Amino acid sequence: MWSNTGAARVQREINTAMHLRSTGGETTERGFKLWLVDQSWSNLCVEIHGPPDSPYEGGVFVVKILVPDTYPVVPPQVEFRTRIWHPNISPESGAISLDILWKGWSPDMSIRTILMTVRNIIANPDMGTPFDDDVARQYIHKHELFVRTAKHWTNRYANGPNIIPEFDEKIQALKDLGMYECLARSILSKKDWDVGKVSHNFLTIKSQHEN
Repeated sequence: MWSNTGAARVQREINTAMHLRSTGGETTERGFKLWLVDQSWSNLCVEIHGPPDSPYEGGVFVVKILVPDTYPVVPPQVEFRTRIWHPNISPESGAISLDILWKGWSPDMSIRTILMTVRNIIANPDMGTPFDDDVARQYIHKHELFVRTAKHWTNRYANGPNIIPEFDEKIQALKDLGMYECLARSILSKKDWDVGKVSHNFLTIKSQHEN
């Protein structure tokens, strides 16, 4: 069951943020759209716009926040519901490697703190705590390819503006072999878009299963 204190805390935080926007006070809440799922203060969704001058610019990402009844002693659970190619975020599950959601959390922090930190890390990845090794490797060693891949994912999953026909063609080549589109995109991204290598491995595995 929800504790009254926890529910009141979340309501107060959100109402304060809305008041700041509507009265022309602090403007740091701009770029977010928050709503309740099933009218529950423990189940929130937030739209975060991709930061300017980043590969995610123009995209809209949905983040889910599950607030425990022990909040604010225990931090919320936060994950991306919109898939994103980012070193600190799982491209499969949307889980985030973010210190303030674990050992760095303090009861003095808030939902707003989390949102501002998430938006900041989108634009400025923390390479000291990567979540996905393949994304981190690409970010460090093949940064131009990382940027193109991130733009492609933003276009496909977050309605971003950047279409990259080369990547679409490689995904289609794997789809023609019988691979699902999402899987093709994920594997190609992790293998630096080497469609020849990916298709060879896929056909080898497919042949083994058929035999």
